[in-house]
Amino acid sequence: MVTELRPEIRVLYMSGCSESVIASQGVIDQGITLLSKPFRAPDLLEHVRAVLDA
Repeated sequence: MVTELRPEIRVLYMSGCSESVIASQGVIDQGITLLSKPFRAPDLLEHVRAVLDA
């Protein structure tokens, strides 16, 4: 995973599955930012800004 090589890199993950479905599988690590599809452009911008500001 890129974050293992570059821990300072900021990552926004996107998935067609809802966050609750993914979390129930135990695959979301602490600190992961996930944007579930479908999303609107303002949602994408909000999530990108949050990741960059983190």
